[in-house]
Amino acid sequence: MEFYPIHILLSKLEEEIAFQQKMATTYLVSPPKYSPEVIGTVSETLRRISADLKLVSLILGELEEVQERDIKEEALILSSESLSLISLLLPAIEKYAPFFLESMKVERKPILEKLEDVMAEIENAIEKLELSSSREIIRSLEELAQSLEISLKMGERILERES
Repeated sequence: MEFYPIHILLSKLEEEIAFQQKMATTYLVSPPKYSPEVIGTVSETLRRISADLKLVSLILGELEEVQERDIKEEALILSSESLSLISLLLPAIEKYAPFFLESMKVERKPILEKLEDVMAEIENAIEKLELSSSREIIRSLEELAQSLEISLKMGERILERES
């Protein structure tokens, strides 16, 4: 088996999925009380979610070069798992975040709806091991990441002014 840069990306995504699972458990099973420390943790989690969206877009971009079916399948499954966890995590941490998810839109759709559209495309691709609109999906993921980053920065500035 040949070694591709995608192996490094997949390894990193597996690490991020473990982090996402830990955060999902933290915020869904036993939500913490609102505090400055929790707000800091949520901000860091949102930054990592944004980075994870970019990581998934990188992985999907690399798939065009990959010939091995098992690597393609692993990449699509891990990407789907990561995006699923993100879709659970975002609403769970929203009450601690310095912005409201429902006000965020990507391509005129609410952020969670757009994320679900991308997940559906990836789920469909798992069977065929090929994304029909990979450039569009990659662009959507990058826009989702950028929207989170911008909203987080604006929310943090507002919180700094109030302090």
